[in-house]
Amino acid sequence: MPAKTWFIYLLECVDGSFYTGITVDLATRFADHQSGKGARYTRSHKPLRLLASAPVGTRSEALKAELAVKRMPKDQKLLAVQSYALHIHHQPERSHVMNKSELIEAIAKSSELTKADAERALNATIETIVKAVAKGDTVTLVGFGTFKSSKRAARTGRNPATGAAIKIAASTVPRFTAGATFKTAVAGKKAKKK
Repeated sequence: MPAKTWFIYLLECVDGSFYTGITVDLATRFADHQSGKGARYTRSHKPLRLLASAPVGTRSEALKAELAVKRMPKDQKLLAVQSYALHIHHQPERSHVMNKSELIEAIAKSSELTKADAERALNATIETIVKAVAKGDTVTLVGFGTFKSSKRAARTGRNPATGAAIKIAASTVPRFTAGATFKTAVAGKKAKKK
């Protein structure tokens, strides 16, 4: 049997805090969190909604990703989880999830860099984007997409456990919008020449 793909996910709790976890079944795991059976943290911080999720690969890779995201400041967690969804798939017909090591290897091969240099370049790129967006800048890579922050107004929600109305504080979250070339490539269409 093929190995199951592990996902990293980020929950927003009713008090505005974030919870990071890993699973092979997002729907079941989220239901467990809502019923109080998911994790110790979400028993006392009821999950409001799933903010983001992304396939990571093996359980070992997922655990490493989870630890890395948990160590980040809150304002960087969402972009970090979303970044895992940007892995490249060379063969769309196969359900293969490219992990970071494979991505580094592909970058090294296509750019004629060593794997060590490719890893440093990738890490520096991600870190630079996260820092820029965290301080309010917009990062635009023409054709690929735009990373920016977005303000979410304060709002009233419902406690999933009791149904009582609760106030959810305003927050600033990262956003990624895919560019036209990226969208066209994923759709499997040839970009029109202008």
